[in-house]
Amino acid sequence: MTTRRQLLAASIAITSALAASPAAVHAQGADWPAGRPIKIVVPFPAGGSSDAAGRLVADKLSQVLKTSVVIDNKGGAGGMIGTDMVARSAPDGYTLVLVDVFHTSTPIYTSKMPYHAVNDFTPIAMVGKTPGFLVTHPGFPAKTVQELLRWGRANPERLSVAIAGTGSVVVDLFRARSGVKFVTVPYPGSSRAMVDLMSGQVNAFITTMTSAGSNVRSGKMIPLAVTGPRRHPDFPNVPTFAEAGVPGMDYEQWFGLLGPANMPRAVVNRLSAALVEVLAMPDTRQRLNALELEPGNGSVAEMKAQLEGDYERWQKLAQELNIKPVN
Repeated sequence: MTTRRQLLAASIAITSALAASPAAVHAQGADWPAGRPIKIVVPFPAGGSSDAAGRLVADKLSQVLKTSVVIDNKGGAGGMIGTDMVARSAPDGYTLVLVDVFHTSTPIYTSKMPYHAVNDFTPIAMVGKTPGFLVTHPGFPAKTVQELLRWGRANPERLSVAIAGTGSVVVDLFRARSGVKFVTVPYPGSSRAMVDLMSGQVNAFITTMTSAGSNVRSGKMIPLAVTGPRRHPDFPNVPTFAEAGVPGMDYEQWFGLLGPANMPRAVVNRLSAALVEVLAMPDTRQRLNALELEPGNGSVAEMKAQLEGDYERWQKLAQELNIKPVN
């Protein structure tokens, strides 16, 4: 005979199953965000370029969605701690993460990835892109890329290049495409690397103008070359690597929004529409340009293509250069 307790347990089980079903999740997303706050995790310390881009997006997104959008800085392990927290969060659209290009390249350098960079996330929108710049200390004798390469060849393994994190695909590209041997000096982030570059502790660094622009303008760093197919409009006198005699330096730093895997389509569509609106605002574009970022278009398709394309590209680079992940 079925007891009242058994009937109650069965009712709870059925209710839970219905709530977890795709149809129920979709229904839950229909009125999203319903006034609830949204958290964007920036998996790096406050004050960096990711933080600046994230806070700009959060401010504008809160206006469009009519709800609070807050930044939560959770740095550590090259961005993996904060990103992993989002991967494990409920896929309801209330917890997002702002990642950069290193999200797709870190897997080739470490075997201890707690998540899959593509499969464990829902792409939402590209926020902005910027090329990489090779910069040096003003006291370093080389003032052009070719002078730097000649100095490196004349001083085997004395040329030092800073990297932020466990590895840098753009530095590995430079090593492979230039054929010059140099030592890499790892730093927990770009800010510390730039401090040591400006004090002459390291010779060179490949970073972005989002990070280095003010120091370049003040003469504390000297830009030698820019990645990608064209010169940067704000630094027209800085040649591309190809113009400087090092072809194949096809690299962009980017910042994009992701959520946990399996987010409801209704929520993704609402977020994308809001970000299309945000990134089309003239003041948003002006402020992103001030960070030396070319704004994205806010579409899911753009973010998905960048995420999947870069992940596959860096896996191929690891095979080409025989890069082995470390523990």
